[in-house]
Amino acid sequence: MKRIALLFVFLFLFSAIAIAQQKKYVSYTVKKGETVKSIAKAYHITSKDLLQLNPDISRNLAPNTVIIVPNLNFGKEGVKQEVKVANGAQKKYVVFPKDTLYGISKKFGITIEELIAANPQIADGLKPGMELIIPEPGSAPTKTNDTVTYELHTVVKDDTMYNLSNRYQVSQAELLRLNPELSGGLKLGMTLKMKPVKNWSATKAVSNENRFDNEKNIAIRRGAFNENFDSSKEINLVILLPYNLNKSSDSTKTDNFRKSNSLLNVVTDFHLGATMAIDSLRNQGLSVKVKFIDSENSTPKIQTIINRNELKNADAVIGPLYFDNAFWLSKHIDAPIVVPFYSKNQSANSANNLVKAAPDDELLQSELLRYLEKSYQGENIVVINDGESGSQTKLWQIVNRLKTFKNVQNISVVKSEFGYISGGNIAKRLTNTSNNLVILVSDEMVTTASAVNSLKGLVDKFNITLIALDKGKNFDSVDNNLLGQLNFICPTIDFLDVDDANVNYFYKTYQEKNFAIPSKYALKGFDITYDVLARIATMGTLEMGLAAGKSSRISTLFNYDRNLLGSFENHGVFIIQYNKSLTPIILE
Repeated sequence: MKRIALLFVFLFLFSAIAIAQQKKYVSYTVKKGETVKSIAKAYHITSKDLLQLNPDISRNLAPNTVIIVPNLNFGKEGVKQEVKVANGAQKKYVVFPKDTLYGISKKFGITIEELIAANPQIADGLKPGMELIIPEPGSAPTKTNDTVTYELHTVVKDDTMYNLSNRYQVSQAELLRLNPELSGGLKLGMTLKMKPVKNWSATKAVSNENRFDNEKNIAIRRGAFNENFDSSKEINLVILLPYNLNKSSDSTKTDNFRKSNSLLNVVTDFHLGATMAIDSLRNQGLSVKVKFIDSENSTPKIQTIINRNELKNADAVIGPLYFDNAFWLSKHIDAPIVVPFYSKNQSANSANNLVKAAPDDELLQSELLRYLEKSYQGENIVVINDGESGSQTKLWQIVNRLKTFKNVQNISVVKSEFGYISGGNIAKRLTNTSNNLVILVSDEMVTTASAVNSLKGLVDKFNITLIALDKGKNFDSVDNNLLGQLNFICPTIDFLDVDDANVNYFYKTYQEKNFAIPSKYALKGFDITYDVLARIATMGTLEMGLAAGKSSRISTLFNYDRNLLGSFENHGVFIIQYNKSLTPIILE
């Protein structure tokens, strides 16, 4: 029930008319026994308005919760108020939940630097209910203290405010304060002050070239897409998901999702991730208008939504969740439709306005083989197979593909006997004169465990690199320490770099906001929504944005290309390798 309540709160936030925003607001501490309804009644607003003002609360209010309510003594004069302060008459403004520094500065005709200079407390971020002093235009100093030495950064391709903020562990507000020219957006070649250097004699400014040498994985993951947001255009986004599920559909498990996840959990988590992406981009100055619409997982309901013109003027539609519904919708509207999750039906069906955000399963195998061919240097190749009839076609497809490698030396095949892989049979096919690539062509659990255990006894005698077509459930019982010793390589469409500042910031923010660890569906909600909006904001349309190069978000690589039938398909696959310190690295 808490998930449902939280879901509806978010729906209210983005769909309700902001009646309460016509008044000035103050903080209020909830007393024992009070409810949303009783508080709303006391302040002459509806429960719906109170929930919209406080998107982080549920209808079951806990005592001592601090919320925002109308200031009854203020009347209906609006949010602007002249007050007397020590240095004369100034304006004050109360921060609302969706406010950003960019939006407030534009509202009052001042710069972001002027706003921060008058309100130093917002250097750590805006919070609803804050009361800000609105200075006169031109009141902020034009220079910072030149006696302070700062760590410098020269803006390069693919830099964003979000990435810089997390890389240097400094708030975006502080970056804007130190570099007022950022109010006009990031530009290539800018030299920015990032943060003061405490001991310059012992600390040198790091050049971009050296930084990328030290963070090769991050540099690779950024890809070629160059974000350069145009904040002047309002983006109209529709997120079309099956929100209102009855009991039967809530308990229904689908082939698209894990059995442990009901459809309601998937939708809720995806929604929470999407709203975080929208908030993040709004905080960077983007104007995003969002409609959250319930598809009810029903084609007739989607037809009704079309008839009501609810998808009119959409720059992009994320959803429906199921591919068949999305494919049907692509035939009835012109807006680009982004399908978030993989479906076995997506390979055979395409449309010019259909965007497949999840790569085909077959792409993992082809991208792995492409990488192996590119990096092959004459290593000895041993292919391990479970011997099952269902895997023989794939086995010989791979063997024949390996034979096309330039200067291939030797390829041998070892098949299991009743699921068991003999270490002796593998050892006979290994060599001491070169590295040995051992490729596992099986998703069978017993064969996988037996092969890894057999290789464990050989790793001290031979140079071995174990390669799998996917790290699926067959590896669930395999110790990652063994994989590290075997220099394990595999392709994946999802990869979390636990040392990446962006990843850690996302997890921290998500937990603080939702009191839960983000699921893979929450990560997808964030990644897909952020990427779609960033591409539209940079290139003007999603179609142009998708053709602008690859990008990497929290756990997903996006590398779009049109197929022969017109659809955009994501070819983003990570090739990763485990090392002995159990730190996965991105090879490509």
